[in-house]
Amino acid sequence: MVYTDAQWNKITSHAKGPVLDLLNFLYLTGCRPIEARILEAKHIHDDLIIFPADESKGEVDPRVIFLPPEAKEIVDRLRLTNVDGYVFRNSRGNSWTKHAVKCAMARITEKVGFRVIAYGTRHSYATNALPQGGVDPVSLAHLMGHKDPTMVSRVYSHIAKNPNFLREQARKAISRRKSAG
Repeated sequence: MVYTDAQWNKITSHAKGPVLDLLNFLYLTGCRPIEARILEAKHIHDDLIIFPADESKGEVDPRVIFLPPEAKEIVDRLRLTNVDGYVFRNSRGNSWTKHAVKCAMARITEKVGFRVIAYGTRHSYATNALPQGGVDPVSLAHLMGHKDPTMVSRVYSHIAKNPNFLREQARKAISRRKSAG
């Protein structure tokens, strides 16, 4: 699931309050939804989020999430009101549960007319970073919390959804031969 710019605009126009902050954060960082759900102030170190190894997915190495300025603004703003416990909370002030996120996505799905899932933000992040963003697969893998680009290439790139990028790559593939000949 990868969202086009038009779809993302539609999603965000129907997401309000805490769910909008959560979705924007996911879209801006490419982090796993569970990482946003369990984020606490103690994990925030200026423009980095650092989960110790025992709180990260593989439980071997710390998980570092690099915050672009827009994501840092969201976290800094929420941290002012949610000083104890989880940073991201729903409209009732409770931490987001997996079920609550799914319900919020289902409500947005009904309004926009296409399936909306939290993990779609992660897939969109990866897909947009590779061709349009110019991020190399190795760096992107690390940004997304993977040790190597295998998972990014196999699962997240969705490169076939970008025919204009592939056209350009096809031209580049033969450009050297043309200039050498």
